[in-house]
Amino acid sequence: MKKLAVFATLTTIVFVLQVAVVGGGIKWGRPDFLLILVVLWAWERGWKEGLLVGFAIGLINDIFFSPLLGLSAFSLCLVGYLTGEIRERVYEENVLLLLMTVGILSLLDEFTLSLLSFLFHFSSLAMGKLTYLALLAPLYNCGLAFLIFVVRGFWKGRVY
Repeated sequence: MKKLAVFATLTTIVFVLQVAVVGGGIKWGRPDFLLILVVLWAWERGWKEGLLVGFAIGLINDIFFSPLLGLSAFSLCLVGYLTGEIRERVYEENVLLLLMTVGILSLLDEFTLSLLSFLFHFSSLAMGKLTYLALLAPLYNCGLAFLIFVVRGFWKGRVY
């Protein structure tokens, strides 16, 4: 029950941050706080919880922002699963691997959403969107994930 309360609180805070900070979009790309929450949760808890958390957060994202229910749910579900699988196969305190995972999965998320939007005729598969904006989002996400990783380390008493 405590884990559910923590998840609900974190999801609410991250959702408000997503809407307030980058709701309208930033000219040079935007960080994806929801994706970072999914990656960090799956990194801590494993692929099963990453899968469920990715689906739940993606569904909330779809309800509020997407023209079709399930696009973000599928994409973040995939991100949560892959993060948990990567974590199980490597040393989990490796910050460089976490940052590489965040960057690669950010690109995968952007590509998956663009491809699904194209397949369901909601947008064209514009290569311009996939170039500089999609390449800047992983940089923002990696920077935020690094800050969260360091703060979490200090909170737990580890110094990096």
